[in-house]
Amino acid sequence: MKNKVGEKNVPQNVPQNKKELIEFIKAKVRSNNKITRQAIADSAGVSVKTIQRTIKEIENLRYIGTGNNGYWELNE
Repeated sequence: MKNKVGEKNVPQNVPQNKKELIEFIKAKVRSNNKITRQAIADSAGVSVKTIQRTIKEIENLRYIGTGNNGYWELNE
């Protein structure tokens, strides 16, 4: 038997709109400034592309360094 559309096993505390997603990303970065975009996407239940687009909208968030040697800086 096939699952109906939308019957994924997704956590219920995922962000529902852009503002919630922005706050979700900021909270993840505050708790771990070396978190990956993929890890944020997995915990939010959205695609990495969605996370990348949303990060561009957060003016006070930037990535310092390159690759695995870098970290997120959130100026609040």
